[in-house]
Amino acid sequence: MLVCVGVFSGVVALATLAYMSQGWSLSDAFYMVIITIFSVGYEEVEPCNTPVLRLITIFTIVSGQITTLYVIGTLVKIITEKEFQKAMADQKKSKNMDELKKHTIICGFGRIGQTIARELKKANIPFIILDKDKDRIELSESLGYLTLDGDAGEEESLKRARIDNAGTLAAVLPNDMVNVFITLTARNMNPGLRIIARAEDPATEKKLRQAGANEVVLPAMAGGLQIAHRISRPSLIGVIDEESTFLKNDLDELGVSLEQTAIDSGNHLVGQPLSSFVEGIKGRSIILAVRRADGTSSQHPAPHFTLAEGDRIISLMRKSG
Repeated sequence: MLVCVGVFSGVVALATLAYMSQGWSLSDAFYMVIITIFSVGYEEVEPCNTPVLRLITIFTIVSGQITTLYVIGTLVKIITEKEFQKAMADQKKSKNMDELKKHTIICGFGRIGQTIARELKKANIPFIILDKDKDRIELSESLGYLTLDGDAGEEESLKRARIDNAGTLAAVLPNDMVNVFITLTARNMNPGLRIIARAEDPATEKKLRQAGANEVVLPAMAGGLQIAHRISRPSLIGVIDEESTFLKNDLDELGVSLEQTAIDSGNHLVGQPLSSFVEGIKGRSIILAVRRADGTSSQHPAPHFTLAEGDRIISLMRKSG
């Protein structure tokens, strides 16, 4: 557009100077150029009865029409390209959503939602952001996340987020009652969905579980406990801190790693005792816990412990070779 404006201004200025060179005043020359370029059809300011004036007028007509078409064409191109890019982006988003399976729906892209998205991206776990705040939607899209504009408490929004194919839903809005409503709606739409909900008030935990949440996280309480543990047991927390690489490096040196094995639908271990899993890995693992789909855990389960769909086996695995 700057080029278009520059070219058009240049033609107007050059034609105006050309008329002034023939003894016309600035106002008459500029007025003549404008009515000529835009084909208004008013009579000439002064008679163009010399060959030079006629050549100047011809130049003004031809160059003026060309630059006007150039400006209009550029404007049309900008508008159509923007619309085309938007249509392509919408088509790509729709295709990506159609391909989602066992993904996580993050309801709310506040501080907690942003942290969840960042960690899931690191772990290459598919997810979709669902929010209705324009600023947060723009932020999510700028980070390259698959994003939907909608109210997470409405069934239509959850349908668009492919809740029927989702594996997990995180209701992490700062309003407890909204999270309860989202949990209730999501549970009715997908009975097998794993729902993790945020609660600011500890009294809301019971309501969230009644609404269908498998797990309830209280950020304020969790943060307070972490600070307390850092004060009372600073050395221990420093070693096992999730942000620290010390424990991972030490386990690597010992030839073991902390693993999580998901027992999904169709897994041959569904309904089988835990000993079947242990036999399958030929004694290379120590079972630490089994976490049920409802959020409950069994620490150091017995060999006859029966595995169910949605279980996650937490184990200390010895690396092969």
